[in-house]
Amino acid sequence: MDLANTTWLYSSEGLRLPLEVKLVNGEATTDPGEFSTDYTLGEVVYGDVDGDGDEDAVARINQASPRDTEGLWYIWLADLLGAVQLKYPIAFSGRCAIFVEPPVISDGTIKLTEHVRVPGLDDKIPCSDPGTGLSKRTITITSEGAEIWPVQTQPAVAWGGICPGAKYNESSPGVTDLWAAPSTTAPVTATTSPDGGAMFELHDAPLLQREGWYLVGVKLAGMANEQGVTQLECAWAVK
Repeated sequence: MDLANTTWLYSSEGLRLPLEVKLVNGEATTDPGEFSTDYTLGEVVYGDVDGDGDEDAVARINQASPRDTEGLWYIWLADLLGAVQLKYPIAFSGRCAIFVEPPVISDGTIKLTEHVRVPGLDDKIPCSDPGTGLSKRTITITSEGAEIWPVQTQPAVAWGGICPGAKYNESSPGVTDLWAAPSTTAPVTATTSPDGGAMFELHDAPLLQREGWYLVGVKLAGMANEQGVTQLECAWAVK
């Protein structure tokens, strides 16, 4: 499949309902005029993501509008008809936000290194430079029937797509049964425990609405990043 000449799904911020974007020679424009939005194909990294011996891809598509610019990294899995795009992006980059290094695909996994701007600490760093916060994640996929989801295996088992972030600073102590994808066959993030961590309500994310499930933020022991800070992860709970 020629990723520069095919139709993509694009979810703004990695959280909104997806739009279809048809790239031609790596470019597309929607709503031409004062409020036009441009899309361009970014870097493509090839490798075996799902461990089946076929070459898959992790690719970035960029969006630019008069208001902002951003980029999303998506998984494309090779199949008998060419390739299929997972509709859930695994990484977000944006101006004065997150800088994502090119992913490394190895042994059926995707290794991501993200540089995050830390509020207060990085306020004086130019937007052209990466932040001082460092996050390293390992992503793979899980499936159930026709459904395919990205899941994180390191530094903790959790949702492998983009985590919306906590809506409030307040949390609920303890955790319920949590999975890395909206399926009870998916890897387990946590089991019910009154003192096993804390759960947080997340910002609205229409892309991540699923009947019978809801996505929560969670902090558990072992979820520390490279700098020793316990970071928020996302996981799925049964309604």
